[in-house]
Amino acid sequence: MSPRRANPELAHRRRDVLVRAGYAEILEKGIQGTTLDSVVARAGSSKGGALYYFPTKEDLLSGVLEWLLRQLNRTLDEVLQGQDSSRGKLVAELEVLFHSAEVNRKLYLVFFDFVALGTRQPRFRSLLAGFFEACHRRDIEIVELGIKEQQFRRVNPQEAAATIRALVDGYCLQWLVGPSDTPIESYRDRCRAVLGAYLLR
Repeated sequence: MSPRRANPELAHRRRDVLVRAGYAEILEKGIQGTTLDSVVARAGSSKGGALYYFPTKEDLLSGVLEWLLRQLNRTLDEVLQGQDSSRGKLVAELEVLFHSAEVNRKLYLVFFDFVALGTRQPRFRSLLAGFFEACHRRDIEIVELGIKEQQFRRVNPQEAAATIRALVDGYCLQWLVGPSDTPIESYRDRCRAVLGAYLLR
């Protein structure tokens, strides 16, 4: 008898179910409160099956972070590709990053948990650094296009990209820990106003 062949598609689906369950657990309980057992229970999986894909909790957390950052990068890439002008790209990017209170609260609760983890563990720091580098490249392209179109002042694209990221992350963090009755759109508008004063001719 020949050995059974692994089904890559089935394996991918099973792994994806565990990753999504891991995300849901982190959202509900935080990284510290999430365990392999709780993820297995939420996913309706078996412990042995879960350990095949993620032998340790760290492996599972890494899988969740990779999945989350891949989703974010894909969304941002698609949104920017749908715009032709630099101003259109920047506005579209801000719309994604300040999407809605419900979506952003979930995203940033998990994301900032991983940021804290990344300050202590190189494995997670590397994944986050790769994401921020991708954001930096996208923002450099937006700024360079804006200068070429003569829509933006002749600023240093590297410094401008870092400023965009600092403003976005800073305003999102302020919103997350600020008064619950302040709409996220007000932080988006503040961010847009500051970037307009900084970039526009």
